[in-house]
Amino acid sequence: MSKKRPPNPKQDQKTTVMVAVGTFVALSLVSLVAWAIMKPPAAAVPADQAAALATPAVEEHRHIEGEFERISVEELKPLVDQGAVTVIDVRSVEQYLAAHIPGSLHIPVTRIEGEIPYLPKGKPIVTYCTCPAEESSGEAALILAHGGIPGAKALVGGLEAWAKVGYSLETKPN
Repeated sequence: MSKKRPPNPKQDQKTTVMVAVGTFVALSLVSLVAWAIMKPPAAAVPADQAAALATPAVEEHRHIEGEFERISVEELKPLVDQGAVTVIDVRSVEQYLAAHIPGSLHIPVTRIEGEIPYLPKGKPIVTYCTCPAEESSGEAALILAHGGIPGAKALVGGLEAWAKVGYSLETKPN
């Protein structure tokens, strides 16, 4: 006849902990496998876009298709002088600090959509950049239009056109 050992509480506690840990690990693995099976496959990137993705962009932002309105520096200047327009510099903070149109707000194009609810209402909005064909400021104008801001315009020639005709620039200390 075999002798029964008395119950060992420490051994029972270790067994319980080991079973709990094993169960947790098993459930984690099952969840991971289920996630891997159910997640959609990654979209293939066309070869012509792969190079652009491999090189980090200085300022990444999404591209919105469409036409945007433009305004010349000659049309904008009287509006600025009268305080009848909100002007937004959509360039980087370093560029803004180096030089900008006096009184302009600084909102990078990557953040413009999130700032729409806080923009002044009741006056036209003009965006500007230093891109050769108003790429960033035009994109910002489109984002504003899609966000419910009618008549947002991009400054033709941007900051360079403003400075070229001799209008004043403002700088901020670093």
